[in-house]
Amino acid sequence: MSVVITIKVDKRISELIEKMISLGIAKTKNEAVNLLIEYGRNEIEKWITKEEKVEELINKWLKDGFPYKGLDTSDLREERV
Repeated sequence: MSVVITIKVDKRISELIEKMISLGIAKTKNEAVNLLIEYGRNEIEKWITKEEKVEELINKWLKDGFPYKGLDTSDLREERV
């Protein structure tokens, strides 16, 4: 059961919520706030740092190309038993 409440948050929390949405950690502000309540600010900040590093690597690889050439990836395509 959900209950609607209206709250004011610090600007830093608002920015954290927006960052969670932009990184895909949460789809909505509602989801972001619920994640913050459930996991706490410290855990969410760790999660954001990790996602920012992943995004940074992806952008670098899209710009410069994937750093590894000629890797044998056939085992990744084989069906696991």
